[in-house]
Amino acid sequence: MPGIRSDHHLIIGNRAHRIVGEVLHEGPPDGRADFALHLTRCARTVFNDHPVTYRPRETFVDAVTAAGVYLRRFRPPAPWSLIGTEVQHGDCRFDMAFERPEVGVVIDELKLGVSRAGETQVAEQVHRYLEAGKDRWGETFLGVRLCTVHAPAESRFYRADRKRAIALSSSDLGPELAVR
Repeated sequence: MPGIRSDHHLIIGNRAHRIVGEVLHEGPPDGRADFALHLTRCARTVFNDHPVTYRPRETFVDAVTAAGVYLRRFRPPAPWSLIGTEVQHGDCRFDMAFERPEVGVVIDELKLGVSRAGETQVAEQVHRYLEAGKDRWGETFLGVRLCTVHAPAESRFYRADRKRAIALSSSDLGPELAVR
């Protein structure tokens, strides 16, 4: 099965985005036990609609874990609302986009982790997203949050009006959009 192993992380990410969208669409419960059950139920729906053939159990566990970490550590709270998952604009597909009318729009790029070798590739992707975000949302576009679920403290925020990234934990977006 050529290509399947090298694309495995992309499949995990895709399913994690879909799980997040499903959970947010239904509204996540507050309690930990209810959250875990709800997350698993939404994941089963996603995997039933979009099955995988290569390492299905591992993929399920990895996608649920990534979605759970994202929802617990990165999800913008109300009154931020999800615009969508896998949002297409030009040649870009944003993992998730959120808006708060009086504040603006943020793109979240969910990554399992970013290696030193992958930083250049991620930076290139983020800069394309910054340009596409400005094109789509204009002055209301705030930037891209690079949410690394396996290493949340390494998450970064790329502002639409600046070239350099800052740690998401110290961004000036306020505590509601910082990593928790």
